[in-house]
Amino acid sequence: MQTSKKNFDEIFDTLRPVLDSLEEIRKKRFKKYRFYIILSILSVGIFIIGILNDVFLLILFLTLPILFVTDLFDDMNEAVKELRPRFKNEIVLRLLEYFYDDLRYVPNQRVNINLLRKSLLFRKYVYWHSGEDFVSCKVSNIDVCFSEVKAYNLNDQSPIFKGFFIVVLFNKKFRTKTVVVNRRERTLFRKARLNLFKSMDNPAYINLENIEFNEKFLVIGEDQIDARYKLTPALMERMLNYKKKLNTPVSFSFIENYLYVAIPSGVNLFEPSILSPINDKQLLKNDYIYLELITGIVKDLDLNTRIWA
Repeated sequence: MQTSKKNFDEIFDTLRPVLDSLEEIRKKRFKKYRFYIILSILSVGIFIIGILNDVFLLILFLTLPILFVTDLFDDMNEAVKELRPRFKNEIVLRLLEYFYDDLRYVPNQRVNINLLRKSLLFRKYVYWHSGEDFVSCKVSNIDVCFSEVKAYNLNDQSPIFKGFFIVVLFNKKFRTKTVVVNRRERTLFRKARLNLFKSMDNPAYINLENIEFNEKFLVIGEDQIDARYKLTPALMERMLNYKKKLNTPVSFSFIENYLYVAIPSGVNLFEPSILSPINDKQLLKNDYIYLELITGIVKDLDLNTRIWA
């Protein structure tokens, strides 16, 4: 990783001129938004008066707030279209370049759906998915890719998963499949047990020596010995620490030559703010910190020195 070369303050200083330029665009737009908001408030007040005094005024001033709000949202969408490409290409791309080698960043792309299906980390079959901010790179000479993802089953209107999906590629294949599910998801997985188990050969629940690990994670594997070979005492401690750092019900799976990591999250990274200053240092730092967490998995799990890597 390249984060050791510059700290966040140094990175922010290099990005500040572009952020200031984008902020000038946002401020011009925001002045118009305030005008719309004031007009809408006035219209609502007159609407109330109309209710009390005149049916014609009631109809007239009922439509005004709707027109103002509609125009406001249209204008905000136009602002996003104007700011988003520059923010992605001039801010996000440069921020990612400080983290990774061999970087490929595609804002409108997401992780391939077949990888989601192969991971066995979702309680139902993933029929379709959406997402953005696809990143492919090397971390400590290990190939990693990730993106924001929403995964859907055929009959569900709401996603069965929303968050970040990370794929770590190894040169050596794992002999058997091992899935490490966060315990908070255990009830959902029991209901969908057949969906998971039918994709594994002779699957079984595996109880490990680490008591805290067993309390936080449910391990399902095709082979007891192979699962313990992967989940060494040191690796289990690192996985527990990684979960604590993320503060979210993260799950893992070791399948073929991939490590998959599913991190539920409602955070929408790498997006320009329309209603708050784009050059706000803390807002960009929030992206930086979260990015550092979700991509620190290679370092945190010591994946570049593991004997099966």
